[in-house]
Amino acid sequence: PAPLLHPGEPAELHTLSEAEAKAELAAHGVTIPAAKRAETETALTEAVREICAPLVIKAEGLAHKTEAGGVAFARDDTAAALAQAATMPCESWLVEEMIDGTVAELLIGVTRDPAHGYVLTLAAGGILTEIMGDSTSLLLPATEDEIAQALNSLRIAKVLRGYRGKPGADMAAIAQAVLAVQSYVAAHAGRLEEVEINPLICTETRAVAVDALITIGGNT
Repeated sequence: PAPLLHPGEPAELHTLSEAEAKAELAAHGVTIPAAKRAETETALTEAVREICAPLVIKAEGLAHKTEAGGVAFARDDTAAALAQAATMPCESWLVEEMIDGTVAELLIGVTRDPAHGYVLTLAAGGILTEIMGDSTSLLLPATEDEIAQALNSLRIAKVLRGYRGKPGADMAAIAQAVLAVQSYVAAHAGRLEEVEINPLICTETRAVAVDALITIGGNT
């Protein structure tokens, strides 16, 4: 087996914005939605025109955005979503394409364990991830076969494979998303504290990170 990814001792920890975290992960191969930031209401209107419905408007800088009223969905009526966005307690927004055709939502998380290295967690994702408690963990680096076995050990695996005649998710795309996160971790192991994608929306043809968090240190 490959040697474990030994973590550094990151200092001056800070958390990247959602847009920054997604851009970092996308550079290593994670698929993210088409998106545009806006810092004024005029720019927000322009971003909505550029992305086109169906889309999502998210308040930047809010924890638990859904619970705080920081997410507006627009399938057709962008005017209503823009009006809702104007009331959000934020100073900037992220406008993203809406990902349709969801088969399941997953969580991909990596945390730094000073004693063992970086620990990868794969779990049923979305807002109910803590309630469902459907997760498994691996030490990094992990092979594609190990990742596939871990995914198949989840209770949600039946849904991923196609349940009761419904289509299954693109398992290869999911595995590649996990490997892309692993690539990012390996490249920043000296100063990385945590990475989380939740949810990774899994469709028949894609696995798309629609929310992401990275906590990283300032040291090299």
